[in-house]
Amino acid sequence: MKVFETKEPIGNVLVPFRWDLLGFGFCRAWVTGFLAYSANEIWTSGASFSLQVVLYLSAAAVAIFVALLAKDGLSGWTVNRRTSIVLSCTAAGVLGMVCVMLGKLESIDALFFFGFVLVGGICGFFETVWGIKFTKLPSSGIQIYTLFVMAVSSLLGIAMGLLPHAGFFIVSFVLFGLMVAFLLAKAPESEVKEIDRDAGKTDVESTGDGDIRRRSKRALGNILLSCLVFSLIYNLVVSITYDALPSEIASQIRFWANLLAALILLCSFLLIKPISAVALFRLILPITAIGFVLYLISPATFGEIALMVSSVRRKFFDILTWILIAKTVQVFGFSPLRYFGFLAAAKNLGYALGLVLATFALGALDAQVIQIATFVPILILALIVCFFWLFPERTIDNLFNALPMDQSVRSHESTLERSARDVAAVYKLTPRETEVLLLMAKGRNLSVIMTKLHISKGTAHTHMTHVYQKLGVHAQQELIEMVEEFQK
Repeated sequence: MKVFETKEPIGNVLVPFRWDLLGFGFCRAWVTGFLAYSANEIWTSGASFSLQVVLYLSAAAVAIFVALLAKDGLSGWTVNRRTSIVLSCTAAGVLGMVCVMLGKLESIDALFFFGFVLVGGICGFFETVWGIKFTKLPSSGIQIYTLFVMAVSSLLGIAMGLLPHAGFFIVSFVLFGLMVAFLLAKAPESEVKEIDRDAGKTDVESTGDGDIRRRSKRALGNILLSCLVFSLIYNLVVSITYDALPSEIASQIRFWANLLAALILLCSFLLIKPISAVALFRLILPITAIGFVLYLISPATFGEIALMVSSVRRKFFDILTWILIAKTVQVFGFSPLRYFGFLAAAKNLGYALGLVLATFALGALDAQVIQIATFVPILILALIVCFFWLFPERTIDNLFNALPMDQSVRSHESTLERSARDVAAVYKLTPRETEVLLLMAKGRNLSVIMTKLHISKGTAHTHMTHVYQKLGVHAQQELIEMVEEFQK
């Protein structure tokens, strides 16, 4: 039974078009813009790697903080509270950009570094919270909109790389403001209704318990670990190889990598069916192998092309992990902020560790303890081995293919649901209370119920209390036994 993969043509999924999701493209462009800016400071102005390390570490710290302290997600908070938190982080982001700009103009290193700490932290926050909007899309829309906004991000990244110093900051402020406005924009009511309809028609609940649910959590853990390893080795290789290149060559590599990635993503929209996450996964291996072979043949001749190929591979890996997390969180009712927060943390922590290790590796290279021509291919090979050890295709299968239930399980599920509806009719439950009863009878807890019904934690708790009161039971197990006895 295929749970995730869409069979709809792209045109059907994009009608009506979700303009607010362009904000995620603006968010990614803003984040990568400041990453590129900090990289240019390292390669052209002689800044230390610590400039990017503090940016990555602050992003990882904030993402972990959000993941641990906001398990119910922004969707579980009141509108006023959610808006206040977003606006507070917006003010911190604006302050960070101002500090970076003034620190650069006035040559105040402490102010410059403090600005990057703030910018990094806000990057971690917004990259995390944008995941909530994607989990509220219909399943068929997640991969399509992810591909689309990533293409927008790459094109904007190209444009930002061509801007002068003043133009970069003007565009950064504009992108940041648009991103916040789109984040706070309300999703169309028709979209929310479609999600509710889909939730009632699928067999998602049957995949939410037992072995499949535990297997999905382990698969998500492998994804997060592979993201950390991938980011670490990628940034280690890139930092070492870029150090041997002129700064203008490094900028050209980023430019052409962004352009190539954007063209590939945009071309995917010419297909009748969208590129699936499984297809993206299968693209990563040949792309990785091409970069490895080119660098192995001749670092001097093909090193720049190998770096560009590696940048495209990183873009595809970002897309793949985002789609996997979004779809799995949606289907299994996991907390969006928890897993998107850990995803942002794993990625940024990996990048930071890669830079730290690059500092030691460059020292060893300068002392001629190791040779770059042998060291880099070994790292790339290690990346391939670790990636396919931690992230084998069966992990994708576990997430994208819910195991079919045998006939007896299907019969039990169907009988249980009919029995629960009979109980609801006898005890005169409201339609919403009936939905809550159906989930409770299948063993769902408060967190899953609020996520699947797209209601706040307080509302879900109130409905559950009313169900208990009307049925005259005091615990969920007692409720389940009552429904099972009723069907006999």
